[in-house]
Amino acid sequence: MIKFYLILYPKVLKLQKVDNKIFVIVAILMLIGAVFSYTLPVFLEMRKHLNEYHFLMRYITFAVFGFVVMILLANLNPEKWFNKIGWGIFIVSSILVLLLPFLPESIAPIINGAKRWIKIGPFFKFSPVEFFKIGVIFFLSWSFTRKIKKTKNLLEELKLIAPYLVFLGLFWILIVFMLSDLGQVFVMISLFILMLVVAGGRLKTFGLMMLGGIALIIPAIILAPYRFKRIKDWLYTFSSNFFPQPIVEGSSNNYGQVIQSMNAIHHGGIFGTGLGNGIFKLGFLSDVHTDFVLAGIAEETGIVGIAIITFLISYLIYRIYKIAYRNEKKEYQLFAIGIGSLIAIQFIINSLGVTSLIPIKGLTVPSLSYGGSSLVALCVAIGMVLMISKRAKL
Repeated sequence: MIKFYLILYPKVLKLQKVDNKIFVIVAILMLIGAVFSYTLPVFLEMRKHLNEYHFLMRYITFAVFGFVVMILLANLNPEKWFNKIGWGIFIVSSILVLLLPFLPESIAPIINGAKRWIKIGPFFKFSPVEFFKIGVIFFLSWSFTRKIKKTKNLLEELKLIAPYLVFLGLFWILIVFMLSDLGQVFVMISLFILMLVVAGGRLKTFGLMMLGGIALIIPAIILAPYRFKRIKDWLYTFSSNFFPQPIVEGSSNNYGQVIQSMNAIHHGGIFGTGLGNGIFKLGFLSDVHTDFVLAGIAEETGIVGIAIITFLISYLIYRIYKIAYRNEKKEYQLFAIGIGSLIAIQFIINSLGVTSLIPIKGLTVPSLSYGGSSLVALCVAIGMVLMISKRAKL
């Protein structure tokens, strides 16, 4: 990964006005993700009789592909390509999300009780929702720039945003009830509200949207017994303390996972147990390389390691926001703010989930969690931000 980056770095340096610090941060985060894709899923590799480099090689494959895509996008002229690529992502991902529940299992397998992935050949699968989030951010930045304006009163503004709520609401309902992915919808609703306010919406509208989001989420929890149980289990963690117990094959006990996650963080302490020396990845945390990657990293690198990762992700978000601040074109501003906020929201929600401060949502940590779709989608998003950074004021 390092050699690959060093080969491409001269090309990166030639990009006019592109924020090259973002390339460096993403490369470092990918290197960290590759290291923990090797050290954390050892128990899963043993249980499924996989090669010890199975997850590492797949992570590197997606990382290299994503990094190349990011560089290619960063080289493009935003006036010519930004809208074309944005609309392409939005339209294609929208169609795939709509088709996903109705595809046969040979194409869209059911994994952990949910249809969220489309198979590409015998070895790869991807999640359309990861790209749909980027498409929604583009659509909102394009449309809000043209439609959202200062209104006389709250009722007029609500009428203005009603078509968005109807259109996107249909997708959100489908994702929640057909794809069983409440976490992604929560992220998109949060982005919608944030981008609306930044585009010039009223704070009162922000409050009403928050209430509307809660009104959508509550029935989604009540009507799904496993979600309702997850909330009860989360509340129970505040008054319970359990010794580690191995995860049973096929178990979906998220409550037990959160308990083991907190135990892993506690075991890591300040400096961690050292790379490869964690014990909670050995059957106690079954999703240690995906949803609970921060817990696995905390055990092996301690608070120091988590602090470094938090700094890197925070600095990446800062650089993206800086591009938004320095862009004169409102559409570019909103898109960059949306992408920076997407990274921030997912990192915060995952961090709060693995520490039991909120119920676990099953969201990936950008660039650290194992998963080709999320990694490539992140690279596409950052590549588009770098594309528009060439039009930012120095």
